[in-house]
Amino acid sequence: MAQESFEYVVVGAGAGGGVLAARLAEAGRRVLLLDAGDDPVKVATPPGERSVDADYLVPAFHPFASENPELRWNFWVRHYADTAQQLKDCRYRDKWDDATVDGILYPRASGLGGCTGHNAMIIVRPNNADWNHIWQVTGDASWRASRMQRYFRRIERCRYEWFFLKWFDRLFDWNPTGHGWRGWLSTERSLPLRAVLDWRLRRTMWKGLLAAASLMPDAVEGWGWLTRSSGDPNDERLLDAEVSTVCMTPMSTARHTRSGPREYLLDVERRHRDNLTIRPNALVTRVEIDPVTRRASGVSYREGRRLYRAAAQPHGDAGAERFVGATCEVVLSGGTFNTPQLLMLSGVGDPDELAEHRIPLVKSLPGVGRNLQDRYEVSVVNRVKHPWKALKGATYTTTDRLFRQWKRWGKGAYTSNGLLFSAMFRSRTDQPRPDLFCFCLLADFRGYYPGYSDRIKKRDYLTWTVLKAYTHNSGGTVQLRSADPLDRPLINFHYFAEGNAPSGTDLDAVVTGIKVGRKVFDALGHLVAEEEVPGRHLYTDEQLRQHVADNAWGHHACGTCAMKPEDQGGVVDSKFRVHGIENLRIVDASIFPRIPGYFIVTAVYMIAEKAADVLLADQRGADDR
Repeated sequence: MAQESFEYVVVGAGAGGGVLAARLAEAGRRVLLLDAGDDPVKVATPPGERSVDADYLVPAFHPFASENPELRWNFWVRHYADTAQQLKDCRYRDKWDDATVDGILYPRASGLGGCTGHNAMIIVRPNNADWNHIWQVTGDASWRASRMQRYFRRIERCRYEWFFLKWFDRLFDWNPTGHGWRGWLSTERSLPLRAVLDWRLRRTMWKGLLAAASLMPDAVEGWGWLTRSSGDPNDERLLDAEVSTVCMTPMSTARHTRSGPREYLLDVERRHRDNLTIRPNALVTRVEIDPVTRRASGVSYREGRRLYRAAAQPHGDAGAERFVGATCEVVLSGGTFNTPQLLMLSGVGDPDELAEHRIPLVKSLPGVGRNLQDRYEVSVVNRVKHPWKALKGATYTTTDRLFRQWKRWGKGAYTSNGLLFSAMFRSRTDQPRPDLFCFCLLADFRGYYPGYSDRIKKRDYLTWTVLKAYTHNSGGTVQLRSADPLDRPLINFHYFAEGNAPSGTDLDAVVTGIKVGRKVFDALGHLVAEEEVPGRHLYTDEQLRQHVADNAWGHHACGTCAMKPEDQGGVVDSKFRVHGIENLRIVDASIFPRIPGYFIVTAVYMIAEKAADVLLADQRGADDR
């Protein structure tokens, strides 16, 4: 096998691996970044297909990015082991695209940026309780919220707060909002001019905001925070207070164009070409670990386009297996599904499962692939009486007038991801912090299934999406389908009654979110023609619970290589090191012992920044010895 070596080999160019690789290269380390996908902007668009670069770059096109053949990795997951219960979900597919899939579509993405190339670009910083929980589990005080929140300031380049705050921070070190001004992640708000001029939409937003604010359990305090923070969910003072409020959610865009780890990586590659090597279309098949010393020496990989079976067909031809060595560390950042799969293929995991697939055991870690968690989401979908004027002429293609407006001037409806406003609040008054994050969406959104993005093109819908944060169920699993590294793993979230959560806790919370959404729409009365989902014929608590149990979905999976002590089912320690394996670390959403709220990508960015500090400090210590 052809051999080469770098100081660090990072597997996966997403929110974790992309940021970590860039930071290590900036610090002068030689880094190889491997990803199974390509650069979404540079790949050629096949004839008759949607424009790949436009789907990536245009904020309003994010649903189409998740179904673009050049970007998508389609995982198929079970919500239930009970097939009778699973079949109640209309999104379930037994077969699709000439293959047996037996599950619900769970869109993922490959390529530079990973899932940040198709997400809705929502940036909401984690609560203090998320970091303090890791501190309590690990006993490592460096995870305390007071130390972790600085990483948000490091990553952010805030473009929507009052400009004088930036200068006060520079001149007087006074920054009450806790925003960052010089980071690599640009954050903006988008309220298109057409939305402001559309009087029906403007009135809808205002009445919806008032209705949502009045429904908060602590409405007076929430309204005070809305005015004090200007509806900014990332105001550090709001995090400290843990209050319910309504907000205008910022996005990770630069001049109203998607921006994230991909742009950061390419900038670092340009400035530090000798330090950072990015190798796309490289699918890692296993980590090479000496079975005696249990030391990771590098990874094996194959080159070729769309090799992994989650990628769109046709799949490319795999090249010869190659090995690349890591003189310092191998870092896995493949994500919640692929990182545990890669560990198991490398002989690290549950001995019984590895034996079933005839994989030699290197290290027994039964926690690999366990502790799978996600949010629960449902939508309240309403058809309105008249199409929105702000979307007049929208076809969501590169040929319409709104696209030309976005491309030439960075203005118009396509600068937005479709969110009008958001609300975070407690489902019960005894909740320690807001556990529901809901948002009003100018589209028809009913979850993920093949072709779901076609519904986004409708111009006469308004959707209230309920996101249940801090779910109590950690009973999901990721298991090997086979010993073939090109195969998708078997994924089962074991929703609600099949999980290990207290009975009814999460179900009741989601029902509360539906009821609040209906009250918001009631306040908009004359605009709404009909509630299509769940439909007003479902109105009792029991009916709504059943609807949620049958139709909920999620897309913030995490936890399958949890940061816990080994005897508690943990896979990594507080320094991201895999228990019992030398020179192997994990930096992605799989390490969270408990799902952080509310949108997981920001938390992953922050742990990537922390991991860079940890790895560089450890290496400096090794260099000094």
